[in-house]
Amino acid sequence: MTAEPFTLEIPRHLNDQRVDRALATLLAEKLPEKKLLSRAFLARCVKNGLVLLNGAAVLPRALVATHDLLTVTPTIFAEAAPLQPSTEPIIISVLYEDDQLLVLDKGAGVQMHQGGAHAGTTVAQWILAHYPLLATIGGDPNRPGIVHRLDRETSGVLLVAKTNKSFAALKKAFQEREIEKTYVALVYGHMSELTGEIDTALIRQAGALKRRAVDLEQYQGVLPGNVRTALTRYRVFMRYQDHDLLVLTPKTGRTHQIRVHLSSIGHPVVGDKLYVFKNIKRRKLLFPKRHLLHATKLSFSLFGQPYQFHAPLPQDFKRVLRDIDETKDTSYDDEALESLL
Repeated sequence: MTAEPFTLEIPRHLNDQRVDRALATLLAEKLPEKKLLSRAFLARCVKNGLVLLNGAAVLPRALVATHDLLTVTPTIFAEAAPLQPSTEPIIISVLYEDDQLLVLDKGAGVQMHQGGAHAGTTVAQWILAHYPLLATIGGDPNRPGIVHRLDRETSGVLLVAKTNKSFAALKKAFQEREIEKTYVALVYGHMSELTGEIDTALIRQAGALKRRAVDLEQYQGVLPGNVRTALTRYRVFMRYQDHDLLVLTPKTGRTHQIRVHLSSIGHPVVGDKLYVFKNIKRRKLLFPKRHLLHATKLSFSLFGQPYQFHAPLPQDFKRVLRDIDETKDTSYDDEALESLL
């Protein structure tokens, strides 16, 4: 292959996608004979200037537009290294396993995939170390069998497909919102209603990590490509002096959805470094090492078989609840909490 850089034009169906995501799609479409490169690897290539957007170096999270040009340095194919499994201990456990499914309880602080400044063992590396045959599941050996994601600081239930058949079925179920997700979050302040929903669209500006909630009326029925509708339902599970413990069911699956929605109504997740208000930090209110958001339950059907999986509240989360519980009457026993949820 020639060492000369080559150019890829962004088609309409990739408008408003991240550079790394668009690049991965285009390489798979235009150069299927080349070995598959993970998005994490391509993101590093973009960050290192091996891929340019309209002749300029950009961050991997920059958004592309139709007819933009990506200039690719061919050495990325030689430099690509396969994901290496890791047996380094991380906070992860197996909740369930059969021929089609692997269900994990991911601990807080464990990242899904390699990328960014985080250097620890990832969920993907753990899977490859313990289930090496899953490297062929899903089409990306750097994301073996992984059908959805949790933020690094979010703990809880995580589904992994063990066959390509179950991978396709689960991806479809997530896309069509057939999987019911239940989260628990501790928030600052008290909700105005004990039950309710937050039906607010989310927007992400080009190059920005944070999302923000927006009013759809301002767009008069024509939504920009970077605006996504989002719906989260909630109920107050326990009320403390300065906090509410919520049970939440997101009906859409947007990145950071629960965190942005709660922050938008004035009740950010306790410990959320990205979406908490500055005055909370200045007032030195409760601020643990990680945000207190936990994916507690997943319910769905796969090939006609109903499933429901529950991940108990982690000890660090329960310690905070005991500390702020002035009554000291609640045991926070796993079985009792699960029955109430």
